[in-house]
Amino acid sequence: MRTAVAYHKQLGDTLLLQPALERLATQDREAVTLYTLPGHQPLVELMPGVSWGAKANHHAGTFDRVFALDQGSQSLMKSLRLHARQKQLLTRAAVYIRWYHRLLFHACCSENLNDIYVARYYFDVVGGGESDTFRPPRLQPPPADWMQQSAANAVVINPASGWERKSWTVAGWRKVIRAMLDMGLGPVFVASGSADWHLRMGDEICDGFPVSQVRNLAGQTTLRGFLALLSQAAITLTVDGAASHITQAFGRPTVVLFGPSKTQMWHHDTPRNRAIQASEFANDPLPPTALIPPERVVEEAKRVLAAA
Repeated sequence: MRTAVAYHKQLGDTLLLQPALERLATQDREAVTLYTLPGHQPLVELMPGVSWGAKANHHAGTFDRVFALDQGSQSLMKSLRLHARQKQLLTRAAVYIRWYHRLLFHACCSENLNDIYVARYYFDVVGGGESDTFRPPRLQPPPADWMQQSAANAVVINPASGWERKSWTVAGWRKVIRAMLDMGLGPVFVASGSADWHLRMGDEICDGFPVSQVRNLAGQTTLRGFLALLSQAAITLTVDGAASHITQAFGRPTVVLFGPSKTQMWHHDTPRNRAIQASEFANDPLPPTALIPPERVVEEAKRVLAAA
């Protein structure tokens, strides 16, 4: 049995597939081939049970089954081009299934997400033996040559994700950085993407701190370097986004700040991986992340470090 999966979503969402893909790989007794966005290759290379799709053989009969795990055009076209005995479209809700999907796939299935942890959702919907035990996403350690700077005793601050509305305050991050330095941790690396607002936020957070203590890496790391940094940091403090999933997959201490997104869908709580919900400080179920006080972040950071 050989399986291919098509999925073209954000980096963190792709990592959340790992338990499901490893479950399929166990059934096949070989790695599942994942077709996803080209920039995700370094992440896929570290996912147990998964092989990078660009290296796969595309000849007829290569795959016994193909799963499209999103209904976007890129995954649909990739599924159409692949040769397989069975092709299935799995969506999070029936509303996403269109009439033409039934012309492209042997089966179109929908399972409501129902606010459960997304990684657990995909693990369940791909199916398998009743004895299969779910465990959260995991990553293998990156090669040593991926590391762009030493992360011994380092704190990583990831203040931005793909959605600006998830961001916390510059003042809050600056207070947390001072607290981390006072605890004897450091250096502090502020790392995010290269969007204009990412760069601006990185500059504002780091302004006035000595470069020897706080370094602004916003827009300056490759994905390989970012993965290596998160794999070795003493602790990562981040808004809801890819960094939170990656750090937890490496087994590193993490504190995640949640505002207008559902914690139960995007976080797997453990003593070393904790979430702070802005809803703790407001009646609104999805309030702005800015409501979280810096003192609460420092308190939670001390807890996960103690647990580690």
